[in-house]
Formats: sequence, structure tokens, C-alpha cells
Amino acid sequence: NAPTVQGALETAVKAICGEDVRVHGAGRTDAGVHARGQVAHCDIAKHFPPGRFRDGLNAHLRPNPIGVLAADIVPDDFEARFSATKRHYLYRITNTRANLALDIGRVWRVPRALDADAMHKAAQRLLGKHDFTTFRDTECQAKSPEKTL
Repeated sequence: NAPTVQGALETAVKAICGEDVRVHGAGRTDAGVHARGQVAHCDIAKHFPPGRFRDGLNAHLRPNPIGVLAADIVPDDFEARFSATKRHYLYRITNTRANLALDIGRVWRVPRALDADAMHKAAQRLLGKHDFTTFRDTECQAKSPEKTL
């Protein structure tokens, strides 16, 4: 029941196209996680000149913290979720005693000293191909639970 990026996009599409559409994202993020470079698609009947659809979406997305960088016509068989070939994740830790200001909600603040060498050594065990079956949602539609980090 919370506001979502998908919901905001669907409302914006309806405002400029007059169509109830479903926006399909390449993936979902957990609450509080910020996506960069997210790809989504929707099927609309109305044709727009280059840049006009993007600009219309952005106008109707205000004041939400959502920005559409590009909107292109894609082949009929394009599906944002299943056409994605890779994903990148960035986790940030700020090692400071001072409270966060600009990065609040986007960075994990750890006020005590960190052992970067030990963290790096431990992270090496995560590299490679692993089976993530135990972490999958029961409705996961990925072709394989194996992922390479």
C-alpha cells in the first residue's frame, strides 16, 4: 500500500496517453533501495515524436524523485525483465563518526573503525558462480538459481 515507482509511472502514462497500462521493470528493488539505470517498458497505442514521451512522463512524475532519462520504441518482442542481460549492484559503506546528511538512506554508516583488509579477504569467498536456491522467492521466474558474482 506504499507508493511505488511502477505506480507513479503508470499514473504518468495514463495522464499523457489516457490509457491504463502496466509498466514492466527489468527488476524490482526492496523498499529503501535506490535503482540507477533501471529499464522498463509499457505498450501504448499513441505515437509521440522523439523525446516527447520522456518529457511528458517527467512532467507528470513531479514531485516524485523519479526521472526518465530516455524513452525509445523497441521491438515487439522486447520485455524489460527478460531482455536484461546483466545487473550491477553497488553497496556503499561510509566509515565516519559524523551523521550523514546528503547520503542519508543511501549509504550504510558505520561509526567504528573497519578492517578493510579483512573485509576484502572475506569478500573474495563471494566471487564466482554460486547457487542461490535458498534465497529465491517461491515465485521467482529466473531460468536458473545460479549466479556469478
